[in-house]
Amino acid sequence: MKTLDRFFKIIELLENDNNLKLQDISNMLNINKSTVHRFISVMLKYNLVKKNEENGKYSLGLRFLNIATKIIDSIDIREIAHPYLTELEKITGETIHLTTFDGKNVVYIDKIESEKPIRMYSKIGNIAPMHCTAAGKLILAFQKKEKIDEIIKKTKFIRYTKNTITDEKRLRNCLEEIKKCGYAVDDREHKEGICCIAASIRDYGKRVNSALSISALVSRMNLSNLLSFKGVLLEKSNFISEELGF
Repeated sequence: MKTLDRFFKIIELLENDNNLKLQDISNMLNINKSTVHRFISVMLKYNLVKKNEENGKYSLGLRFLNIATKIIDSIDIREIAHPYLTELEKITGETIHLTTFDGKNVVYIDKIESEKPIRMYSKIGNIAPMHCTAAGKLILAFQKKEKIDEIIKKTKFIRYTKNTITDEKRLRNCLEEIKKCGYAVDDREHKEGICCIAASIRDYGKRVNSALSISALVSRMNLSNLLSFKGVLLEKSNFISEELGF
């Protein structure tokens, strides 16, 4: 156990300061220099560290990049998020969606349907516009400026209801508000009689390409009432983000 402890302490040290000599590691961890050298020799063998021959300093090796890439590739946001969707439905009694961004539109990738008698129609795999959905506006608000400009330029601003945002200026103002408050709403903007609130999900690279949302029929819960669940929605979206490496 002591050997493993030292091994991971060296890795952790190089993670925080990726440019150290053997003596630096020895001093910072209070481990004999010859012992550090033995550990480093094994780590060099497996490409876990690399040595700069010019200055004799060590840093983490590309093996860690390979490991990290495989871990990232194996992450399934649906598998991670699904338990939180289930929890949200039990708390709110309303329909919960997990959405992602395909570069142009919002895509529904998971859903927990409300158990209440009257339900709304939505289907996993369906796409929705960015300018009039809570999830769409939320994800769009946190894209890079160039991406926002590109999407807005291509947006046709189709009017789905009387509340739909139909001009660029209103949409940009809305995106600024979303960035300030951290959540987005849809008050019967995409479909008549349906309101929604969405919160961002961030990945290991701090990107917002997914959103968690609560949707409800206005006939039983208007937007004002739906906003009472804002706190728990943000909490669950933060939990998902943490599991994704944020």
